[in-house]
Amino acid sequence: MVQIDFIGRFSSGDLSSECEDVDPKDLPPAARPQPPLQQQPMPGGPPNIPPPPAPGTAGSVSPGGPVPPGSAPPTGGPELSLSFGKGPAQRGTSAPSSPAKSRESLLQRVQSLTGAARDQGASIIGAAVSTASRVQPFNRDKCFTLLVVDDQNTDWSKYFRGKRLHSDYDIRVEQAEFREIMLTASADSGPMVGCNRAGSKQVKPFRPDFILVRQPPRDGSKDYRSTLLGLKYGGVPSINSLHSLYQFQDKPWVFAHLLQLQRRLGRDAFPLVEQTFFPNPKDMVSAERAGEQ
Repeated sequence: MVQIDFIGRFSSGDLSSECEDVDPKDLPPAARPQPPLQQQPMPGGPPNIPPPPAPGTAGSVSPGGPVPPGSAPPTGGPELSLSFGKGPAQRGTSAPSSPAKSRESLLQRVQSLTGAARDQGASIIGAAVSTASRVQPFNRDKCFTLLVVDDQNTDWSKYFRGKRLHSDYDIRVEQAEFREIMLTASADSGPMVGCNRAGSKQVKPFRPDFILVRQPPRDGSKDYRSTLLGLKYGGVPSINSLHSLYQFQDKPWVFAHLLQLQRRLGRDAFPLVEQTFFPNPKDMVSAERAGEQ
């Protein structure tokens, strides 16, 4: 490299005029003016910069166009593109969902969970009820038969279910009303009872070992004293006793026995409400008229 120092002041005009008068060939090679360089494309593009792909090739991406499948998107920097025409959907940030839709989805999820819990609870309760209401089998060879005289408003079998006597004898419960009981009694074998329940096509007779009476033997115009007599004839034990049930059917009969206790113990020790007995209503009316006269 040749360094040329020019001493003195000069202007651009002096240089231009001097350069025009001097022949370039007379100047040393280092001072000869160089012809202007023509810019030529460098093969491979500028250093450290990959050459741009030619238009129409697989690697070219047109501005605003979709990215061809299998090729990586350009990494020149973040670009913002808006597409208003018909074409493949562009990936971008999705808009936030509205509060109404979020509330509806949450409500549907809660309703589905509540419905599942309700169905599961109903199935558990149904299984428990069916298990509790299922009649447990009993040993017919080793069991005692309990006859309960009562209506169907009370299920007495559930109070004796699973209970045993003498540690290995089951309790078989037969429940019926007085009007449903048919019996025959024998001095040797005892009573044979059959229950003619509504809807039953076949009556299976059985021999009761004990009787629990929870219904009065007389109900208005209906009298079932014959059933009490048949059970007493067969000698079946009961609660209350058949004797007490038969004795307490008529209130005058009961009061007559109370009067016997009063005469024996005294009025002060055994007081009673004073009463008057009339055989029929006509005698009561005639007695009142006689007292008024």
